Amino acid sequence: MNPDPAELAAASAHLAAGGVVALPTDTVPGLACLASSPAGVRAIFALKGRDEGKPLILFVETLDGVARLAGGLAPRLRRLLERSWPGPLTAVLPLQGTWPPGVGRDGTAGYRIPDHPAVRALLAAAGQPLATTSANLAGQPPLASAGDAAGLWGGRVRVVPGDGGGSTPSTVADCTTWPPRIIRAGAVSQAALDDLVASSGPER
Repeated sequence: MNPDPAELAAASAHLAAGGVVALPTDTVPGLACLASSPAGVRAIFALKGRDEGKPLILFVETLDGVARLAGGLAPRLRRLLERSWPGPLTAVLPLQGTWPPGVGRDGTAGYRIPDHPAVRALLAAAGQPLATTSANLAGQPPLASAGDAAGLWGGRVRVVPGDGGGSTPSTVADCTTWPPRIIRAGAVSQAALDDLVASSGPER
């Protein structure tokens, strides 16, 4: 389902003002802010009660955008990501530049290009990555829908309505090494990742 233009405009304005949105994704419902917004990042950590040592991941609009942020991608890794995105694989890669505390850690970040029209539309409108995490209190199960966030936080988040992908989070894989190594199980199985590695070919 395509996002309502009025809802999208309101959510984009809320993000631009340093706000947080709750939104459906192709995996579990999420919270998001502009990745460049210190106020938005702080708000997400405060809303969730999230450990400050657990960085937010980056939703990015395009693979070229990921490559710029990561300082380049090896050819076989780029082929693997082309086959994986948009989709439920979060790739841990280097992160270039200066970002608010909580976006990335130790020079790396998790990146994902989500397969959901509302998120893709927000990314296009924002013109920059979104810093994201699941829309639930820390230590609690994921929410059933982005709309449930309204019950948790009332007017402190802007809810983007829409259907999501369910209750299984993305798979997080360390892609700073080859072959990539799963560090959090999720929607992409080890067997599926092994197939992606095998089909990515040689380094050049």
